[in-house]
Amino acid sequence: MPHVKIEPGYNTQQVLNYGYHYWDQMFNDRQLLALSILATGIKNLPTCPERDVLMLLFSGVLEFNNMFASYKGEGTGAVRHMFSHHILKPERMPLEANVWGTDKSSGSFLNLFQSRILRAVKYKEAPFEVSLDKTAKTKSGKKVFGLSSAIGADISPAYPINGLSEKSVYLSCGNSARTDIPDNSVDVVITDPPFFDNVHYAELADFFYVWQQLYFDEKDAFTDSTTRHPDEVQDADVNAFAQKLAAVFVECYRVLRESGLMIFSYHHSRNEGWLSVADAVFSSNFSFVQAQPVKAEMSVATPKSQASSPIDLDVFLVCRKRENDGRSYLTRDKAFEAAYSIASAKIKRFNGLGRKLSQNDIKVVFYSQLLVELSPGRSKTQFCADFEHLVEKAKGEIDSLWQRQAENQPEQESLHYQLALF
Repeated sequence: MPHVKIEPGYNTQQVLNYGYHYWDQMFNDRQLLALSILATGIKNLPTCPERDVLMLLFSGVLEFNNMFASYKGEGTGAVRHMFSHHILKPERMPLEANVWGTDKSSGSFLNLFQSRILRAVKYKEAPFEVSLDKTAKTKSGKKVFGLSSAIGADISPAYPINGLSEKSVYLSCGNSARTDIPDNSVDVVITDPPFFDNVHYAELADFFYVWQQLYFDEKDAFTDSTTRHPDEVQDADVNAFAQKLAAVFVECYRVLRESGLMIFSYHHSRNEGWLSVADAVFSSNFSFVQAQPVKAEMSVATPKSQASSPIDLDVFLVCRKRENDGRSYLTRDKAFEAAYSIASAKIKRFNGLGRKLSQNDIKVVFYSQLLVELSPGRSKTQFCADFEHLVEKAKGEIDSLWQRQAENQPEQESLHYQLALF
């Protein structure tokens, strides 16, 4: 059994406050027995890639088979996994699922093998894109095959001296602020930074780590007692988080070609979250050149349904090296006006789909556009000062944009409009 002590932390303190002190206390005896039998069976398989895949799948089974899981309802799977709200909080009425699975089970080994592993294998063999099906009575998406070849690549454990060959992949796990990728060798960096404050991923990941360490540590890959690390880009302090994120972005700047782009997804409800990412990008000598909001979150997810102003949007922030940003400088007031006008048009497009945005969604759209309009011709000090000033000024405009949504009636060709958003 993974009878390992839960160490204090931002997220783990939540469960410690409820009297849980060891990771195995999150399971009942029957779950511990079934999961141990399953883990032992996977461990005893011959060493091969298929065994590694089942090791990963085992972590998915853990998510759904513990005493922090709950009943979600019919339709999308009856079991709500323990991390549906990104916190460690015991349920008033937990749900014990079937670890092994039946034909119609939810969150079981059989169900997850079919829905995750087999689907991934099929997509690997026959990749597809999704297109609007104009022939159907009700507009819907259809799979389009044949646009990409089957996925397969040679994996390199170290960056090749002569660069990557066609269809080869360099896969590395380590500090993203220090890589062995050569200077000016990458066309595009695409990433998804963590939240700076309320979701400490390494603390939550220890729930899985203690099982992996107990059953699958044959190559001394799990020598540390925890996944937490001083260099992880996670901090409740906004300045510390900005510095850690900037260190990664500096490395992105180093490896990018002069014409390269750095693209990352982001959203946050707090002003500090936006100020930290603005500071990090300009500290690494990048400039925001485009912001594209997209529907990214499930509205029925637990954190969304419980929030007074939920965020359903992510924004893709596109950055290029600042010396290659040829746009003209805008005064602070002109930048604010431009951001308001463009954000208003983007919000209207969402409304045209029949989607009313929350105030925090509108904040995501407006703040991201402010970053774009303020970027040209400013030093880091001026940029951060102007952005902070306009963020404080923007509350009235955000309220106005939110209230004006009733005027933006849905358009007939809504799905065509939706595709245009991407």
